Amino acid sequence: MKYLRLTVEPAGREIHPVHTLMTERPFVERVRMLHWNLADFEMPALFFYLVGDAAKVADGLRSTPEIETFDVTRIDENRFYCFTLGETTEVERTLYATFTRESLIVLPPLRYEASGGVTFEVLGESETLREALANVPEGIGVAVERVGEYDTARRTAESALTSRQREAVSAAMAVGYYETPREATIAEVAAELGCARSTAAEHLQKAEARLVRTVL
Repeated sequence: MKYLRLTVEPAGREIHPVHTLMTERPFVERVRMLHWNLADFEMPALFFYLVGDAAKVADGLRSTPEIETFDVTRIDENRFYCFTLGETTEVERTLYATFTRESLIVLPPLRYEASGGVTFEVLGESETLREALANVPEGIGVAVERVGEYDTARRTAESALTSRQREAVSAAMAVGYYETPREATIAEVAAELGCARSTAAEHLQKAEARLVRTVL
């Protein structure tokens, strides 16, 4: 079974006012759509995890005509969950229909990007995936970032890394780079790897970014 990792981004039209609220407002730092119920494309129920200002997000949702009801549940000062139930736009309904057609399955979470795009993975047969990409509505850009054979093991923290990144993280752990307090420098990690300091730093930075994205 194949999967695609892709980013859908409004290139010439708005997807939905709530999408704009969550991607273009300075009081929202991070958004993940964790779960959804699309039994009714006209009025879907959506559940988000956010980092930002909960009060300002609530104010924004309250002033959005399309939202029928919502609920904000705080985790701590900056993190919270948000449930919304509201009317969809034409372009949003088309996107839902495009990526839930036939045998396709969208894999949570959906990651909302600061650029306005939404990155997610969709699972299905090759031909159905190709047809879905061809049916993305006009005015919405789509970039395919990864294509592969679906394997749940790839979603683990270890499998999120390339072999070189795993080697770099292992070397960093071996010399004490991740101890508290830190017992080694990037230069010592580089010496352990037998590469330049800048190369070691790049490997670790990319590995850490991938691990964080996998966990969160």
